[in-house]
Amino acid sequence: MMRKFLRPFLFGCGLAVLVAGFTLFHLHTAEAEQTHTDLRGSGTSDNPYTVEPLDLNPSEEAVQAESQPEFTYLGELEVAAYSSDGKELTYSGELPVKGRTAAGALSVFKIGDTVLIDGDTYVIEDKVDEAASEKLRIYFDSYEEAMQFGRKTCAVYRHSEEPLEGANYLGEFQVTGYCSCSLCCGEKEEKLTKSETVPKAAHTIAADPSVIPLGTRIVIDGVSYVVEDTGKAIKGKQLDIYFDTHEEAVRYGRKEKYVYLEE
Repeated sequence: MMRKFLRPFLFGCGLAVLVAGFTLFHLHTAEAEQTHTDLRGSGTSDNPYTVEPLDLNPSEEAVQAESQPEFTYLGELEVAAYSSDGKELTYSGELPVKGRTAAGALSVFKIGDTVLIDGDTYVIEDKVDEAASEKLRIYFDSYEEAMQFGRKTCAVYRHSEEPLEGANYLGEFQVTGYCSCSLCCGEKEEKLTKSETVPKAAHTIAADPSVIPLGTRIVIDGVSYVVEDTGKAIKGKQLDIYFDTHEEAVRYGRKEKYVYLEE
């Protein structure tokens, strides 16, 4: 008699244990899925707002995208090609390089601007005559390559470095180079500056004293200079940096630079 009731009882207990185990398994799986979802940033019951995941290993493309400068769209511009013998220096004093050097009208661009022309990057290192029909040109090594490019209408973007505006900012100046040779300074018995000091590279600079007085310390591209000299051709917002040799002065060329008072 006892066996008759014992079998159903044991069967019922086993079934209950099975159901309880199945339920616990599903609860554990759901909790794991919720935790995985939370890691993706969809929020929790305590914080229902979406949280962006932290990328501890950003891709190289993402890092490059963040470091890219911001470009301004200038529109569809006419772009021409030009070439030289490769020995003539650009307006900025650099040797032109195919795939890098571009020339621009200084009423639109400034020396040192980065431009995107149909997706290719160039640097404005030369100038275009303001009377030219096009305001932008691309340099090629040979006349044949320049003729092959011809003249096209291209999508053009520009990036210009902005100055650090503040009380120390003096403005944007045209900067050239000079030395103590007779070509730069004429025939002199004593190679002294207007301040009667011996000029030194990476130190002496010439300025218009009505704009920046003699003795003023200024900073250009992180280098500190002292205004110790003047020049007949140095008028208004123009500066002349001293170099030890005429070759270095010529190589520096002509650049547009942001100038700051030294703190």
